[in-house]
Amino acid sequence: MDFGPASNACPLCQMTDQIQPVPGIVTSQTAHSNAYVRGYRAYGVSSTSLAQLLDLPRPRPPRGMVTTGVILTAIGVPLGALFLLVSLGARHSETNSAPAWASVIAPLFMTIPVWGPGLVCLVVGFVRMRGFRRGAPLRDMAWQVWSTARYCFRDHAVFLPHGAHAPAESARSLIFDTAQRALAGSY
Repeated sequence: MDFGPASNACPLCQMTDQIQPVPGIVTSQTAHSNAYVRGYRAYGVSSTSLAQLLDLPRPRPPRGMVTTGVILTAIGVPLGALFLLVSLGARHSETNSAPAWASVIAPLFMTIPVWGPGLVCLVVGFVRMRGFRRGAPLRDMAWQVWSTARYCFRDHAVFLPHGAHAPAESARSLIFDTAQRALAGSY
């Protein structure tokens, strides 16, 4: 879908004097600052309420759970194997008549607090990562739509080149709905 250059006139008031591109408004009304406080770098962002309404969220990939799961599993599984070998070695050298399954189950139960959450974090992290990757085409199309959007200060409305418009409070919905329709091929 080609979003081409946006119309210069607002579809509500048919005027052009109060029109600006949405990306330009967000850029001009957002300030970034860096400072060093007590030897640590501090980073801050401040923006006007209009820029916050018109800006699109920038989601980050959910990598933390996968990393945590790998670390816990990498610690827990070898620890469980070590306890299992020690338990089986102790059972083999003794004349104790304890059941063999107890020598296997005990080390596994002892290490569940480490490898259990690790496996849960791995599964949940991979599911979240898959969902994040699955949403990439919609996010990319939304950025394309957003880059062509215009804002009318007179009407406090966002409009797109094909004429769709909405109040600034509904700008994200308009942009994501348009992107979703573009991906579905209805434009």
